[in-house]
Amino acid sequence: MRIVTARLWKNNMAGRRYLISAHDLDLNDQETRAEVDQINNTLGNAIAHDIASDGTAVAEIMDANLGDTDATDACKLLLISSLANVPNAVLGLSIPELIAYLCEPERDLSRLKADVLEKVATAAWYLHSTRDGKLYFRNVQNLNAKLESLVKSYIPEQAIKELRDHLQKLFQPVTEWCYQKVQVLPGIDEIELEQDKVTLVITEPHPGAGLRPELQDFFQQATWKNRIAFLTGAKNTYDMLIDVGKRLKAIQHILKELESDQVPDSDPQMVQAIELQDRIKQNFHSAVRETFTMLWYPIESGLTDADLLMRFEGNRYNGEQQIIDILKEKMKFTEEISGKTFRKKCEQRLFTQQSMPWKEIKRRAATNPKWQWHRPDALDRLREECLHRDVWREEGGFVDKGPFPQPKTSVLIKEQHRNDDTGEVTLRITPVHGDTIYWEVGASATTASAKLEGPTLLTKELAISLLAVDSTGVHEPGDPITWNNRLTLKYRIYQSGDDKKLELRAAPPATIRYTTDGSDPRVVGATYEGPFTVPEGSPVVLAYAERDGIESEIERIPINWERPEEVKVDPAVPALWKRRQQTESTKESYEFLERTKKYHARAAGLTITIGGEGGVKEWIELTTYEDKQVAPHLIEECLQSLRKIQTEGQVKMEAKSLSFDSGQDLLDWVEEIRSELRPGEISQ
Repeated sequence: MRIVTARLWKNNMAGRRYLISAHDLDLNDQETRAEVDQINNTLGNAIAHDIASDGTAVAEIMDANLGDTDATDACKLLLISSLANVPNAVLGLSIPELIAYLCEPERDLSRLKADVLEKVATAAWYLHSTRDGKLYFRNVQNLNAKLESLVKSYIPEQAIKELRDHLQKLFQPVTEWCYQKVQVLPGIDEIELEQDKVTLVITEPHPGAGLRPELQDFFQQATWKNRIAFLTGAKNTYDMLIDVGKRLKAIQHILKELESDQVPDSDPQMVQAIELQDRIKQNFHSAVRETFTMLWYPIESGLTDADLLMRFEGNRYNGEQQIIDILKEKMKFTEEISGKTFRKKCEQRLFTQQSMPWKEIKRRAATNPKWQWHRPDALDRLREECLHRDVWREEGGFVDKGPFPQPKTSVLIKEQHRNDDTGEVTLRITPVHGDTIYWEVGASATTASAKLEGPTLLTKELAISLLAVDSTGVHEPGDPITWNNRLTLKYRIYQSGDDKKLELRAAPPATIRYTTDGSDPRVVGATYEGPFTVPEGSPVVLAYAERDGIESEIERIPINWERPEEVKVDPAVPALWKRRQQTESTKESYEFLERTKKYHARAAGLTITIGGEGGVKEWIELTTYEDKQVAPHLIEECLQSLRKIQTEGQVKMEAKSLSFDSGQDLLDWVEEIRSELRPGEISQ
């Protein structure tokens, strides 16, 4: 204390001190150092490196930067608390104790912890902590020393690799709405642009103002000028970022070593390493934020820049979203990718001709910097929407944006009912872009043909020609539409003495040809003139009907010689059951629907009706083409949609046939409803 007091007077410090404190030691004074060494001579390296060494120690350098003596005073107090070398001595001070001992007039205590003590703990080589968090000096180097040693051993390329990995994670696109690729610190020859992908290039800052000249030249020579953005910033902080990158790599290496040595998480060294990693990560994020501050993106006149203020939430950062937000503000990125506005924008900037190849429109979006960025699928979705609404039309890869001539008239024909025994059909005829229907049998319909009165037509004819006419003259008459009936075959097998007889009938009447040896009746079939005797032992008869160029399907008629005639179904082969199915109530309809799910059946010639009786005047009906097979889940979706329109009334269904994945499904269905199959109604 005598030496401390004497030096205070000698250095004219006594007048500025209220009390003589332990941190008033002058460790650069040889006499003072000698006294300290007499107490504990093992801390010489700690003093020289971390506390006092004629201005070159860690604490002295910090004080020189901060313009005060807080770091050296704190380290001196910690040194005094670390001098005891007797067994079980209490060493060190906690941070609250340290701050309390440093209290004095004109000292700013608010910044001691963050600006001084935490930085000292990061930079000092001989400062350690106890399990209860007290800081003290030892004659053993700490993690900071090891960290510095590793940092010095790393070459810049290693730090750049570490920097690449972290920047890749920070700006990795997740939604890929604005940009789809990231290239971090690439060489000019490594930058790769694609027509359908925007690339974000994170590049080393240029010492001068603006973007590096070689990158500007690359942009000017690029084909896909609207497919690149550059993220860069200030050169003066880039070197600091490289240093922090080395430190981040070093602390991660240290943590891996501790984990491989199975050091527990509660060990002071592990705790210090984790805390050190957190601080280095914060420094890294801070350096990244200060370095990469400028986003360059293409506009009509070339490249322009926007300030990027990186915002971290804890240690988390969503670089993609922040770039989206900036470009939305600058109107380079848009989320308005549907509707009339987006279509008109496309037609004005990309789709500038009446008819263009779609690939040329996509190419222009990639080459024209005036075009905004958007989700990668936006143009294709716009094309699909415009084609669906008939705003655009496409043929042979060319898209036409109109205006289009008025469509010609046409005829919509829907079969409402068919009698399979007679071939008589009830047709619902609807003119499209017209108001008058003419029809003809045996020739093409003209305006001289018979005029259809009413919306329905009852006919047994095999072919009818129909023509729609617009009496206002706005729509030109289209080509006549020919409706073709279909031929159905019915058969009956019966016993005549010892012979089996087969009777065939076509509806409407037509020529029938058949074979009894399994050969194709279209090629070698005999003409049916009446019931005939089936040759004994013949397993199958094949038959088909034909008239005026219209043919039925070939009917396969199995012949059972072992017992009286019955329907044969192969369980392993798909089956078509040509029996009309009908429900009369909502309950029956949903039971029918559940049965189709259970036995993998698809309904053909489906009609769904809701309402229309029982006090419910309103109704809605859905009718499908007679051969169109509809799966159960699609029927259910249709029901849900129809129910939204017509909420009241019973649900009724009718199906002209059912198609099964296997004959066994058909047999199981028939067994469940306790029915039986009839000859002529099964096709396999």
